[in-house]
Amino acid sequence: PGRMVIHKRPAAMPTGPFWETSLSGSSGSISYEIQTFLGGAWKIDSVYDDRSIAVYEAQRVHAGGRYSAVRVVEERFDAASGKIVSKTVFRAAKADAENAEAIERQKTVRHEVEAARKATGAGEFNKGPGQRPAKKSGPGAVTLTLILGAIALAGIGLMVGLQYLFGKL
Repeated sequence: PGRMVIHKRPAAMPTGPFWETSLSGSSGSISYEIQTFLGGAWKIDSVYDDRSIAVYEAQRVHAGGRYSAVRVVEERFDAASGKIVSKTVFRAAKADAENAEAIERQKTVRHEVEAARKATGAGEFNKGPGQRPAKKSGPGAVTLTLILGAIALAGIGLMVGLQYLFGKL
């Protein structure tokens, strides 16, 4: 299998249908772009016509540690529709390992806290983020305020009514 490589495409190189369709090369309609992420932008590093080689090279680029992230994007050209369909077939980032470690630490702490609460009888521990503790029953602050206002109005009305009745006698 041939290997089509376009090393370090300059940022000023044009993009568009001509560039994208010319990437399919002699292999037909599939190409694999290695894209690198640095400084908040993805840039095409190289292009291959073999998936396994592209993924292998992307892993090497990632191991080099120069970029924040690396991905391989498969681009298929559909001659019938004239459209290019892209999908990511590999990705790796510096933060992946750190995120996995953080998740494991969070699980460990959660289990320790659950065990401590069970041992002390402190009750159930929320199982995950976004879950709120059980809502307490009873009227809320707005309901209580409306009830108090209604009682106050009824009291004022009763006083005015009594004053009217006794004031006429």
